[in-house]
Amino acid sequence: MKRVLIVFLFICPLVSYSFANSGRPTSTQSTSPSDPFQKGLGALHAKHFDEALGELTAAEGEHPDDARIHNFRGIALAQLGKTTEAADEYAAAIRLDPLMENAYRNLGFLKWTLGDTTQARELLERAVKLSPADGFAHYYLGRVELQANLYALAFRELEISGVRPPADADFWVRSAIGYRALGRPEDERKSLAEIEGLSLTDPQSIEAAVQLLDGHETDVAIRIIQKVRDRGSAVVGQFDLALAYLTIGSYEKAIQEARVYDNRPDSAPEWSVIGIAYAHLNQRDQCIDALRHSAALAPKEEEHWLNLTRELMEFGRYPEAINEIQNGLAANPKSYALHLRLGAAYLATDSYSQAESEFRDLIAAGDPLPTSYVGLAQVLIRTGRPGEAATELAAAEQKLGPQFLLCYFRGLALGRAGRLSEALAAFETATKSNPDSSDAHFNLGKTEFALGMLQESIAELQIVLRIDPDDMQAKRVLSQVYHRAGNEKNAIKFADTSTERPRSADELLGDFFLPHWEVRPSEGARVDFQ
Repeated sequence: MKRVLIVFLFICPLVSYSFANSGRPTSTQSTSPSDPFQKGLGALHAKHFDEALGELTAAEGEHPDDARIHNFRGIALAQLGKTTEAADEYAAAIRLDPLMENAYRNLGFLKWTLGDTTQARELLERAVKLSPADGFAHYYLGRVELQANLYALAFRELEISGVRPPADADFWVRSAIGYRALGRPEDERKSLAEIEGLSLTDPQSIEAAVQLLDGHETDVAIRIIQKVRDRGSAVVGQFDLALAYLTIGSYEKAIQEARVYDNRPDSAPEWSVIGIAYAHLNQRDQCIDALRHSAALAPKEEEHWLNLTRELMEFGRYPEAINEIQNGLAANPKSYALHLRLGAAYLATDSYSQAESEFRDLIAAGDPLPTSYVGLAQVLIRTGRPGEAATELAAAEQKLGPQFLLCYFRGLALGRAGRLSEALAAFETATKSNPDSSDAHFNLGKTEFALGMLQESIAELQIVLRIDPDDMQAKRVLSQVYHRAGNEKNAIKFADTSTERPRSADELLGDFFLPHWEVRPSEGARVDFQ
């Protein structure tokens, strides 16, 4: 509703124009001040939108090919919330008069309010091209670019427009984040001051604060949340303040704020914040106790079980983790994330038959992600079935398409099976898919070394060291390659006598327990368990 009100303020100058200024004249242009078109414009100017629509509809019936009537009828429809019909009217105006800048601008604005930034940008760029002096077209285009995080383009259009910025929290939040990204601290400071000076409702304040936290404007975000709490909306503000402190790493303060409500019947989120904060403080027993509270209070919400079991596994308490995962599955039997977590826990405890069963169940249920396929491949590799692992991963690529993890682990499996030429091709595909993966380049270099491709191996291992100059294992293998190539100087240069843990060839890349445990890991992945 706020955007609708704003747009009328910007449209008012349009409806006060003479006929000559409301679009290019057509053969059906009317001149009588008492005809429906003139009456419609008067009603539109007076904000009598129903009356305006009636008169303009009559005018359109008399002059169906007049682009100006379609444009103004679109304005009336937009003000009445009839956005689809309004868009049709603007489009009709453009068809009748491809040079009517007003229609492009109005349709572009409408598309922006509906969230279609791509079409909005195209239409508004056309409007600006047709009428470079139209400040509102520049302004709307600037808002579109700001929403798309194209900050330099956005501020250029907004500055050209000369339009006074609105008293709108979203605008100033995005501006502050944009100025921060562009290194314009004075403009950033002014934007933050505008935000703090706005009269916002409690939900608007919390929404703005969350956006500011995402943009790393933490100080102002916390002050806004504190104001919400001080106004008496403690239940809303207190918890969000705890989240804010957690986000910026003030873990003791996060615990203090969350503790205010940790004894309410529905306080599972507060207990989760407390548990996560204790985890960061490495206070393990307090962390587990708090996360157990959250899971007990909201057993149907899988994220609480995921938080708890992730921490148990981080602390090496696998039997407890497996027990808690099973408790979580009793309450959420179709949880993709918990089934995957159970497979990971079984794999970590060398319970291979149970892990294999979990991963195969996930695959049979139609897992849209590569994770369960990679989990199954690890089980098969560790139990001496690398050829079968390679076959399963190849089948996964047929289903899911070529993906980095599938190519990478297929390379590992083929290497374990002694099929080095096939492993080489798989690792080459993996490095093309993810050029920044030192693991993929490392294993490609090792495979090339095994195949006697010494210069190619040296090149790959040098890439590893460019990505990670401290990778001692890459240096050790590179030393061996140089020795084989007869380059003793470089062999000595890269020789290493450290005793760090060797790189595990079948270790999963990244976090096998799914994305970071402060984020709901099951989003984007759903499987159908029978």
